[in-house]
Amino acid sequence: MRSSTVLMIVMLLAASVAVSAAMVSTLPVTEPVTGVTLPAPPGGEQGYFSINSLPPGGDVYFDNSFAGETPVIVPVSTTGNPNHNIRISLAGYEEWSSTYNGNPQAGQTIPITAQLSPSAQTGNIQVVSTPSGAMVTLDRSQSANTPYTFYNIPVGTHEVSVYMSGYQTWYSTLNVNEQQTSYVNAVLQPIVTTGTLSVSSSPSGAAVYVDGIYQGVTSTTIGNLVPGSHSVKLTKAGYQDWTGSVSIASGSTTYLSPTLVVNPQPQYATVSISSNPSGANVYGDGVYIGQTRSGSPLTFTNVKPGVHTLRLTKSGYQDYETTQNVVAGQDYVVSVTLNPVQNPTTGGISVISAPSGAEVYLNNAFKGLTPITLDSLAPGSYTVLVKLSGYQDWQATQQVTAGQTSQISATLIPTAATPTPTQTGLLPLTIIAGIGILLFAAGKRS
Repeated sequence: MRSSTVLMIVMLLAASVAVSAAMVSTLPVTEPVTGVTLPAPPGGEQGYFSINSLPPGGDVYFDNSFAGETPVIVPVSTTGNPNHNIRISLAGYEEWSSTYNGNPQAGQTIPITAQLSPSAQTGNIQVVSTPSGAMVTLDRSQSANTPYTFYNIPVGTHEVSVYMSGYQTWYSTLNVNEQQTSYVNAVLQPIVTTGTLSVSSSPSGAAVYVDGIYQGVTSTTIGNLVPGSHSVKLTKAGYQDWTGSVSIASGSTTYLSPTLVVNPQPQYATVSISSNPSGANVYGDGVYIGQTRSGSPLTFTNVKPGVHTLRLTKSGYQDYETTQNVVAGQDYVVSVTLNPVQNPTTGGISVISAPSGAEVYLNNAFKGLTPITLDSLAPGSYTVLVKLSGYQDWQATQQVTAGQTSQISATLIPTAATPTPTQTGLLPLTIIAGIGILLFAAGKRS
């Protein structure tokens, strides 16, 4: 009789443990959330919405107000309007939106996770290099080591640079087509002493392309050029394109100053875009076309006449959009001051140098060539190193503050006496084939 009583007690204890375990397993699990915390809304007690996305980093708009990037915590009043509209946008993905009915209780956190779907207007970029293990940077922002594939990249023209210590930095522009993979094979060359090209024109304001790469508008100086022959193209609305070649010598500056010829029957217009702050992503008719520069405008030639839409976006700032009717033979200058969003969490550093085209390192990590804007930096102290062959290294420590872009101007000092610059006249014109021209709004998308 005593044994059966003991057995019954043991069975009751086991059943109690099983029920407790089942209750624990059904409790909601709240994952730790980091990100931006907005100020508490006025009135009454407050609860929270914990908003995340897969992948993270999307811009969150809560009740049509920017709330930060995912993951983010949004406080709300428990007695406020219970109907909430939530939108999340991330480049390369379809915008996600949802309506949530109800408010959290005092101190309660309601988790919301959005699974973002890749946009149909994206493709991929696969980059390999010889030798491998180099740092590849896409559009002066995303960086990785080769071989690497960038996924869900917006359709349009993009800039790729590949860097490895002891080798010349490799640059290229390429087009990304919808649902396709573009391939890049960068064969790196050992570093050699470089020269500089100073370009002006009459009239000024012409877009300059050296070896097919956009380098700003005249007058401008392009540094870090390999000795030898380089193709040059100048283009300006209302004038005929000028093409030629220049010979660059080590440690010297070559000067070029052509006079442009008026085009009596222009077919295209020119659009020059700048923003304050710089480093904004630019979209023409919904297609990504580049990033605004510090020190010179981002200029697009061969813009077809007609009505076009221009949009600028930058982390921490409100989007800017305008529609303009473009007329052939005209120059259009778009200068935009971006308005910051409330409670930004990151800042930036804008770096220019004299001469331009110098390599920029942030905390010893290569970021690109001057002029350049380093965006989406967490507040704190950063070491900025500027390097250009034939000049002394320039280094400074810069403090980054949320919501602000710090300006750095590096004047580089030659390592030795600068040789007497060589003056070149207009060299024989050559037909340049295969130059990749950045096209802004090359006609409406169907």
